[in-house]
Amino acid sequence: MTVYLDIIWLLNFLFDSLLLYLTGLILKRKITKLRIFIGGFIGSLIVFAPFTAIATLLSSPFIKVCISILMVWVAFGFKRLRFIITNLLSFYLVTFTTGGALIGLHYLLSFRFDVSNTFMLAQVRGFGDPISWLFVALAFPLVLYFSRRTIDSWETRKIQYDQLIDVDITINNQTIRLKGLIDSGNQLYDPLTKKPVVIVSLEKTANIFPEEVLAVFQDVNKIWKEDYLPMEWVHKISIIPYRVVGKENQLMAAVKPEEVVIHDGDEAYHTNRLLLAFVNQKLSSEDSFDCIIHPKILQQSDHEQVS
Repeated sequence: MTVYLDIIWLLNFLFDSLLLYLTGLILKRKITKLRIFIGGFIGSLIVFAPFTAIATLLSSPFIKVCISILMVWVAFGFKRLRFIITNLLSFYLVTFTTGGALIGLHYLLSFRFDVSNTFMLAQVRGFGDPISWLFVALAFPLVLYFSRRTIDSWETRKIQYDQLIDVDITINNQTIRLKGLIDSGNQLYDPLTKKPVVIVSLEKTANIFPEEVLAVFQDVNKIWKEDYLPMEWVHKISIIPYRVVGKENQLMAAVKPEEVVIHDGDEAYHTNRLLLAFVNQKLSSEDSFDCIIHPKILQQSDHEQVS
């Protein structure tokens, strides 16, 4: 039987290195290519186990786990025990996910590859059948790419939807419920009152304002026209300066609400110590949220437990 051990070792070395690299990306670890390759090299040595006098010992689950621990230790270092365990479990998750994706892709495509007919992998049994190493070599980069993209997408959505909350705003005795996104990047304050500013899309709120007020939201300069606004709105509207990258200082119109109630699970936060700046645009291309909540608002609100 002819076994091309050098090819098998090279593939194992590359795959182990790529799996460690993907694990580092997912966990946001500091990635050093040399350490990743050393870790992959350590893992690839298991290929030679069947040809040693202690093959049975080296093939035991305990030794394999020890090798995996050594791999993640070398690749990402040691800070504390929990750090190692997290790295190890994530490495296994990436390995099983990628391996399962390869198996699924193989049988989805009904891939057929006769290993005995290849010039470099002739009669390699136990190292590639029923899924050939050539198929793995071709499909692995594709699975790796889409696995990384999918995990990044899940992570982004988790961060976003963990911060999505229901918001009830009351203006001029009218209450409307919106979906809000708590965004740490929103650091907009009214420079005079130091109140935090919530940015709200007019798409679902336009019906609670008269035409004159809507016109001010779209063109803030109209507020300077004498007697343009109805009297009941004159003292409710403030002008907020803000900056946009690549542009000079801008102005937007904001309204002081009668009350804002933020619902976060079983908690309800009540406040009117803020301003609502209305913009004539969508804040989310997927309609996931209608307003962007200033992160300081929850800290300064009166909250109650909702049964």
